[in-house]
Formats: sequence, C-alpha cells, structure tokens
Amino acid sequence: MRKVLMSEKIDDAGIKLLQENHFSVVTSPATDVATMKKEIKNAYAVIMRSSELPDEVIDAGKELRIISRNGTGINNVDVDSATKHHVLVAKVNGANAFSVAEYALTCMLMLSRKIVDDDRLVREKKDSLAQYGSMPNFSSKMGINGNELRGKTLAILGVGKIGRQLAKFAKAFEMNVIGYDPYVKDDPVKMYDSLEEIYPIADFISIHMPLTSETEKMIGKKELAMMKSNAILINSARGGIVDEKALADALNHHVIAGAALDSFKPEPPAPDNPLFSADHVIMTSHIAGTTAEANRALGTGAAQAIIDFSNGKMPEFPVNPEVFEAK
Repeated sequence: MRKVLMSEKIDDAGIKLLQENHFSVVTSPATDVATMKKEIKNAYAVIMRSSELPDEVIDAGKELRIISRNGTGINNVDVDSATKHHVLVAKVNGANAFSVAEYALTCMLMLSRKIVDDDRLVREKKDSLAQYGSMPNFSSKMGINGNELRGKTLAILGVGKIGRQLAKFAKAFEMNVIGYDPYVKDDPVKMYDSLEEIYPIADFISIHMPLTSETEKMIGKKELAMMKSNAILINSARGGIVDEKALADALNHHVIAGAALDSFKPEPPAPDNPLFSADHVIMTSHIAGTTAEANRALGTGAAQAIIDFSNGKMPEFPVNPEVFEAK
C-alpha cells in the first residue's frame, strides 16, 4: 500500500477516503525537520496543514510524488523545491470560504458592538454594578454601547471566494462594500485600483490575500496612519501581512479603533508579542477556517487530490501543473 504522511492529523472523513482507496495513512509524531525527514522517506504523498515543509524535507522524500495542502495558502510549502524534485503540489480552494467569511463578520460585530470590552467590564465591576442603577446605565457610563454595521463601509482586500462570501454577508447587513484585488478581472463589488484610496474611507478592512513578497508587511505604521480613527482591521488571512508591532502601537495610541487577528508571524506568536497587551484586539488560534464543516471539506479535498493524482488525473487545484504535464 502507498503511504500518505500527514504532518498533522486531518479530518477523519479525509483519512477514511484515503483508506477506502487503499492508501496507508500515517500521522507524523512531530513536525520538526528531523522527524519529518525520517517519516517522509517512504511516503508516496504528504498532506500538509500549517507546519513548514522546507527543501531538506522534500529532498528526503525519495518516493514522494505529491504534496497535498489541507487548505488554500501554500506559503508553508517550498514549491520551488517540490518542482525541482518533480513533486506535484496541490491545494484545496474554497472549502472553508464560508467559515472564514463568517469569522470575519463575527469579529466585525464583536468589535463594533464592543462585546469583548463589555464582557470584561461586567466581570471586573461585578461588585459595584448595583450603584449604576441599571445595566443600560452602566453601559452608557462605560461608553460601551457600540455601533451597528448598517451603513458602514467594508473594504475587502482580496476578492476571491472568501472575499465574495464576506461581501454577501455584509450586504445582508446593509453595508457599503468595496474591494481591492489586482488579480480579479470582474467587479463583484465596487473595486479600487489602489489601497491608498481605500484606507481613508473604510470603517472595516478585512484581509483575504495570500502572504507573498508583495503582501508581506503590506499594512504597517504608514498605512495604519491613513485609516479612520474608528476603523477596525481584520486579518484572517496570513500572519506577516500586517506589521504586528505597528498594529499594537496604533491600537494603544487610538490610531484605529480595533483589530482581530487569527494568524501571526511567527506562529504561534512569541510571548513578548506586543499584541498580547494591546487595547481592543481579538487574538484567536488560527480558527477562522477550522469549523467542523470546513475541516471535513478540507480533509476530503486534500485526500481527493492524492487519489486523483494516483489515478493519473490532474487534481482540481494544482500549484505547479507543469510537473504533472511532464509525467
């Protein structure tokens, strides 16, 4: 039986699909380079989640033919090395679009309605709540009544499947939706040609772009200073797109009103990451696209790519298709 190595366990539905198609499925005991080099030696395929797959690990996979990414982003896989070693890289597009868009909307609502601040203050002031007479009076005194999404402007940076799903959600809340994406050929929302035009007019900015040389630290001190003081920034894409130190400074000095981050660079974030002590920020553990429903779709998608490849069929979302074509 051909061995499929998982860097980290995927959803059971994906494992079952591989086993039904006569693959032996093994989960690596760790994701460090030494362990992965040992485990990948006799693997026909590897499924990657968020850990790194560098050149030296790919080079150790003497029987490796396909790397299947359990997700959309491929910045954790050395694609150039895979191509050099004649290994196909495939990914899963759109399987978690609903979940990620739902996460972005949830964070927008929580920050706009000041739910995190309210929850914290109610707990902190539990012994003195009675002196305010009523809970609504407490909310007013503490300045935590918040705002509606209706009528506000949402800027979506990266208008692919996730961005388009978020646009649908936002329009249902009667928001004004605008977008930026130099690679989109149609206009699913009102599109802008430059980010400099977007920053000063957006009440919410939600990032849905891959981490590349173009997008790394795309939003830093200069860009944050261009935003509205009531702006809320959501990054459920990749760590490294937003300069985390600059964002922490902007939050602490009220340059913008709030932020939510679901990914960091490095990941996990270091204990001294300034965002841990920043004001008005939600930090989550890369959960935007990992609902039970999304995990099931990602796992079966990653498994199907391997099954298709083994049957001589191009996977649905190849990253370096030239490898397949050269077979």
